[in-house]
Amino acid sequence: MANKKLILGIAAGAAVLAGAAVVVARKRSQNKYRAQVEEAKENFKGKLNELQRKAQKEFKNASSDAKEAVNSAKERATEWVNKAANA
Repeated sequence: MANKKLILGIAAGAAVLAGAAVVVARKRSQNKYRAQVEEAKENFKGKLNELQRKAQKEFKNASSDAKEAVNSAKERATEWVNKAANA
């Protein structure tokens, strides 16, 4: 009888330890994945910020190019009007 209780106690203890090991392993893997997710999130944020800076720079360049084109067209139109008025 004492042996039977001892064996049941050992089996119950082993089951509890196995359950605790599973819980600890899950938490560790979650933390591992959480760290990887955080790292990926930071990389993604950095890439988005870089892309935003590049887009703003391109927008400014395109804006100044458009202004130059308008000014050039205005100058040509003024020249044509002056030539037509003098002719």
